[in-house]
This record gives sequence, structure tokens and C-alpha cells, in this order.
Amino acid sequence: QIPRPEIPFLLGTWGPKTIAACIEQISQVKVGGSANPDLAGRIRRIIDTAATRANRNPAGVGLVLGAVTVVDLDGPAARAQAKREAALYLSIVARLDSSLNLEPELLERIEQASAAYNYEQVASYISDDLLRRLAFAGTPDDIARQAADLFEAGVQRVEFGTPHGLNPVEGLRLLGEQVLPALRAGYLA
Repeated sequence: QIPRPEIPFLLGTWGPKTIAACIEQISQVKVGGSANPDLAGRIRRIIDTAATRANRNPAGVGLVLGAVTVVDLDGPAARAQAKREAALYLSIVARLDSSLNLEPELLERIEQASAAYNYEQVASYISDDLLRRLAFAGTPDDIARQAADLFEAGVQRVEFGTPHGLNPVEGLRLLGEQVLPALRAGYLA
């Protein structure tokens, strides 16, 4: 006897063609390396269009966004660490997410520093505004606000990625004891 005859499939992609090709088989689309509500809205529209064309209810396909997360009571320290973490993948995400609106000169400097594995230099190019679209970073309240913004943009699930905090164990504790209750109590009520 099969306890669950339908297995839900999560498709990890940024690509509209991949979403369209797989829309009939998937239950969720996961976009990794982003905490950007503008991107979430764009991907949500791509999902909705593909589902409608396939005669499928768009509400049956969820959207998931996930990114590096650094939460700490010391918000500036959390953001500084998150910039170092996000620097590892910024050059890739910048090519995929046009809504980041990076100046061509800045993008070129990011590409050059990334090619030289100079991630400290890349981190120095990440403003707090850019960071907010690349990663979850700051105090528990900052993280809860970021997640709430994504839910408002059409995301059904948020994945808080590693390292979780300046100290990973403390970061997980703050996520569980402060961020999730804040989302339930205020931001998502």
C-alpha cells in the first residue's frame, strides 16, 4: 500500500524556460541566493503564466526563496558577516537578477574581484540596501521584516540558510525564539 501516492517536487531554478518546461510536474519553485522581493514578484508572475498556459491553477505551485542568513543582536556585525558570505555568489546572482540594478562599472569591479577570489573586496562593494536583497542579515526584527516582505511579494516559504548567525547555534536560537514568533505574531497576522 502506498501511503502517499503523489510526491511533491521542488524545482530549483531561476529560469523561465525551465519553469515552463516543468510546470506540470512541480509543486514548488525554489530560488536560492536571493532575499529580493522584486525578484520574488517576477518569479511569481513567471510561475502564474506558465501554470495558466498549462491549464493548471497557479496557486498549486508555491514559490520558495532562500539565502544566507546571519542573525544576531548586534545588527551591524551580522550585516558585515553576511556581506562576506554573500560576496561568494554575488557575481552569479547579479547576472541572474536584473532587478538589482547594479551600475555596469560596479558589476565589472565585482566580476574582476570574484575572478581573483578577492571576496573581501567584493564584500566591500555590497551596500546595506544591496545586502537586503541578497541575504537575510541583521537583528531578529530585521530578519522578520525581510521575510514578511517576501511573503507579501508572493513567496509561500522562506529558507534561512547557513551560517544562521555569527555563532550558528545562537543564530538558530534567535531564529526559533524571536524571528519565527515575530512573523507569526505581527508580520503575518
